[in-house]
Amino acid sequence: MFRNTLTDTLTLVSSALAAVRRRSAVASGFALAALLPVVGGGALLMPSSAQALDCGSNNGYTCLGAASQYAGGFSPGVGSGGFGGGDCIATRTPVVFVAGNGDSAISFDMPPAAVSGYATPAHSVYDELKARGYNDCELFGITYLNADERGAPQNNYHQPAKYQILKTFIDKVKIYTGRNQVDIVTHSLGSSMTLAMLKYHGYQASVRRFVNIGGGLRGLQTCLSTGYQSPYAPTCNAEAYVFPYDYYTFGLYPSSGVAYYGYNRWTGSGSNSLRAMPTMYSSISFYTITAGLYDQVQCFTTSYSAGCSSGALFNAASNVKAQVDIGAGSSAYAYDWNWSDGSPYNAGGGDTSNGIGHFRSKTNAGRIVYNMLATTCTTGCANGYVGVNGPAVNR
Repeated sequence: MFRNTLTDTLTLVSSALAAVRRRSAVASGFALAALLPVVGGGALLMPSSAQALDCGSNNGYTCLGAASQYAGGFSPGVGSGGFGGGDCIATRTPVVFVAGNGDSAISFDMPPAAVSGYATPAHSVYDELKARGYNDCELFGITYLNADERGAPQNNYHQPAKYQILKTFIDKVKIYTGRNQVDIVTHSLGSSMTLAMLKYHGYQASVRRFVNIGGGLRGLQTCLSTGYQSPYAPTCNAEAYVFPYDYYTFGLYPSSGVAYYGYNRWTGSGSNSLRAMPTMYSSISFYTITAGLYDQVQCFTTSYSAGCSSGALFNAASNVKAQVDIGAGSSAYAYDWNWSDGSPYNAGGGDTSNGIGHFRSKTNAGRIVYNMLATTCTTGCANGYVGVNGPAVNR
């Protein structure tokens, strides 16, 4: 026990010293800039800081660039890749990005796609924040699924081992930046995984704002076709139907409300459910971006298709600041999908029709994400996006 405590202490000291050295280097750079001549229209003859994230090629849904794109001495030591860090100082609350099932952190640099009748956004989510003043020392992402898990998304579910990866990563971000809190931007499975982490570790004090994009907060209606205990799609199982059979191990089966058979307090309507998390953590400001009926992961189903558009929504609460529906294109509901191909990238919904579905609700929403993080928006979180890059409705 003493050895572990000593090791942790040395790690903290080492990180703190690294931060001091980084700040000293940046300060020296600022001093050097003051000595450089002004050229042309007032630009300083000084190299700009390198971008710390590059999508590389993509498959239409996810980025395929280098898995790890850390810089500036930031090395979290957990997960299967990610990004963040640089020769700069964090002056804003750092942002931590958590990707969805089958995806990786670098996909927050996925290029936006065309929406019929509107201008395509100029920037990815990451680039939008960079363009609006965030620096590389304020933007971080963690890939909590390994390559095999990303290749078999039907097998992934919520579990404490993943919660530990997320918590450790955020702890490292806080040490690196010297900030006490982070903002968290999540997509799909990353939303529910991070919410479960907050509860498992009692970690709410470390979070200022939480942006949920397309999370299965009320379970996935598409999971009803697999049953509550499927060996072929554990991601759809109910609570405690995968080892080690406890409350914190669960899938996205919509709760039946009946103990043992389809019982899932996380996706239910009770006070311990994902949708009710804001009432538990009143100090956090919560936001949602959803594609509603155009979300093919939430709504590619004949089961409760009339209510699937609410799948990503929190219950109303004073700290739920805004929930914005940007779905567009072709509706995804009224089809039956049984996960037989083992992939969430099925056809259907706005993503396949010059619209906004499950994935484009992330890739196209950089301006909205910025508004949610950097302003006090409630009804105006889609300002600059609505009518320009697509439709948007407050839910």
